Amino acid sequence: MEKKYILELDGKDIGCTKFEYADPSMGVIHGKIIFNEISSPYEFFKNHCKKYNVQINADFPEETFIDTAIIPQLKIFLENGDQLQGWGGAIAGMDTDFEIQFGGITSELMQSEFNHHFVKYYGHE
Repeated sequence: MEKKYILELDGKDIGCTKFEYADPSMGVIHGKIIFNEISSPYEFFKNHCKKYNVQINADFPEETFIDTAIIPQLKIFLENGDQLQGWGGAIAGMDTDFEIQFGGITSELMQSEFNHHFVKYYGHE
């Protein structure tokens, strides 16, 4: 059974991800975002970044594409309710197809919480 990780922004549950991809050697995980009742993720993240002065790396309104730096107010929660620890999460995407990239995952956490990525990358447990 795949694990789901809850995404919270400003105390609001905005959706989840399964963190389908990883680069264990770099301590980075990423995955598609499944949104809860957010009709325009582009506008949602753009407005948040403007309000909190979060760097936007790329913004193409005509394509509704945005790529952010790490969003300090974005929190990720494990299935057991603990907050995921690391440098933080950045968002990129367009329309309703968005991805979160989360960095700063320790080797220990990668092996315990994201073992399937660790094994796939290194070929052993």
